[in-house]
Amino acid sequence: MELVKGKPLLQGRKLKEVRFKDQIIELINQKFSGYVCLTIEGFEGVEEGTLIFRVGNIIASAYEYLKYGIIVNGDAAIQQVFNASAADYGVVDIIELGATEAELIIAVHPKTRTKLDIKTNDVKKLVPNSFNPNFAKKTLQVVMKQYSSSSELFKKFGFSEIKVEG
Repeated sequence: MELVKGKPLLQGRKLKEVRFKDQIIELINQKFSGYVCLTIEGFEGVEEGTLIFRVGNIIASAYEYLKYGIIVNGDAAIQQVFNASAADYGVVDIIELGATEAELIIAVHPKTRTKLDIKTNDVKKLVPNSFNPNFAKKTLQVVMKQYSSSSELFKKFGFSEIKVEG
């Protein structure tokens, strides 16, 4: 996901060194505007999750399975981002923006907008004790079902020149 450049508050910090739950609660309480980006070694390769804040509210979210080019947006991505915070290997970036710049991200990526109103008590419930690969499995299964034939699947992943016989 393309994001606006801002002021790095935390950049490339190992996920295991950051108390993610406490960090998110602090950002909400401080009326933070900007984004938190997690890049992790997930179920099948690199995954990236983003939470976008405007004045302490999470207003957008996206989660990407980079190996497959699959992006989950909005409310469906929030739980996946929080799940990613429990990964064994990953880094976190926190970038501060103005409130208007945070809204600009949504203008460019409207599908990322969330309807959920996440409060500090919700954050405590959303952060798991351990990473759960089932989010990836379920998401990938749904996408694979959308492409009923193997030729459609090959086109999706850029292998249109491959012929399937049978």
